[in-house]
Amino acid sequence: MASSHQSLHRAVAILQSFSEAEPTLSVAEISERLSIHKSTVSRILGALLDDGLVWHNAETGRYSLGMAVVEMAGVALGQIDVRRAAMPHMDQLAASTRETVSLFVRRGSEALTVAHVSSPEPVHHVAWIGRRVPLDKTAPGRVLSNPPVIDLTDVAGPGGHRVAYERDEFEVGTSAVAVAIVGPSEDPVAALSVSGPSERLEEQKIIADVIATARRIETDLGLRSNRVERVIRS
Repeated sequence: MASSHQSLHRAVAILQSFSEAEPTLSVAEISERLSIHKSTVSRILGALLDDGLVWHNAETGRYSLGMAVVEMAGVALGQIDVRRAAMPHMDQLAASTRETVSLFVRRGSEALTVAHVSSPEPVHHVAWIGRRVPLDKTAPGRVLSNPPVIDLTDVAGPGGHRVAYERDEFEVGTSAVAVAIVGPSEDPVAALSVSGPSERLEEQKIIADVIATARRIETDLGLRSNRVERVIRS
């Protein structure tokens, strides 16, 4: 019996068999192409079908990639676009604030770091790609929550950025301010955060720069529209 590791590799190989040139395949074609027994191919396709990763045409008996693959591709492409648009602006923001700048996206009940620029200061907040933080205890997590984990208070101002502050909550000695990068529907696409030592970070002095940077990123992504500024306070 095949191990779970082998089954996983076979499932990935089957998904990778589909291409623009051959968007539909039969069990026999996949079996011959990958040198996997037809019964094994059928079993794996059944599991992929249950999860929406493939679609089966009952009339022809052929398979194609399912909508779940399209959804995952959309997430990946969106993340790449946000990172590409954000990085030049993040470099500028890190240079002007001299603090660590990070970009987060939501993954379930957590915020995931997908890009960062380290502070040039010897003592600074350390960030890394792949780091996950909770939604309810961090500034980027709060602005990514939809609906928000904390009530929003409307304040005068253009734009529609959710602004959140965090001081010594998730990490003692570290503070942060975050602004949501939002789409036309006002759903958060990502969170832009500036973090640093609590004794040095002055949120009110940098918040205007953080908001302006988020706006520029939204403009580059074609997301800008007229909205009301909102703030989240811990």
